[in-house]
Amino acid sequence: MIDKNEARESAKKNLAKLSDMQRVAMMQQITRAVTALPAWQDASSVALTLSQDVELPTQLLIQTALLQGKTVYLPKVAPQRQLIFIQIDESTEYERHRFGMLEPIGEPFGDVSTIDFILVPGLAFSAAGDRLGFGGGYYDRWLPKTTGAKIGVTIPDNYMPTPTWTIEKTDQQVDEVIVLPPA
Repeated sequence: MIDKNEARESAKKNLAKLSDMQRVAMMQQITRAVTALPAWQDASSVALTLSQDVELPTQLLIQTALLQGKTVYLPKVAPQRQLIFIQIDESTEYERHRFGMLEPIGEPFGDVSTIDFILVPGLAFSAAGDRLGFGGGYYDRWLPKTTGAKIGVTIPDNYMPTPTWTIEKTDQQVDEVIVLPPA
C-alpha cells in the first residue's frame, strides 16, 4: 500500500499526460459509455460534475443530459467540507470558487435521495469500486445521503484490480467503474 497523497500525485500525473486531442476523444467516450448504461437511461435526475483542470471532461455529458430532458444537478462546496447540489439548465450562471473551480449559482436542492444517477469524480478506482478522491472527503460525506446509481469513470492507468492506496472506513465506493479505452 502506498500513501493516499502519493497515489493522488501519481494519478494526477497520468491524467496530466493526456493531450487535448485525447481529452476531446475521452469526452465523447465518456458520453457514449455513460449514456449506454441502463441506470442512466432509466434516470430522470442526474448529479454530474463540471470537470476542472486534469479531470476527465464532462461538459458533453452535461449537455447531453440537458438535451435528453434529464434534471441535472452540479455540486457546490459548502462550509464544513460539505457539498450542496444545484439544478442547472442552459441559462445557469457560474462563479469561481476560491479553490478555482467553476460552480453553479442557484438555490441548493434539498432531497438528494431522489437523484437517480450520480457520476462520482475520482482520481483512481479499483475493480471493486474503491475510489481515490481528491482528498477533501466531500463526496465521502455526501454519498451516504444518496440512493442513486453511483458510477465512476477512469483511464486504464488509474484503474487497479485492487486499491494500491489505504482504504479508510469513511471511504465510499461506487457501484460501477467505467474504464475508458486508451485514447
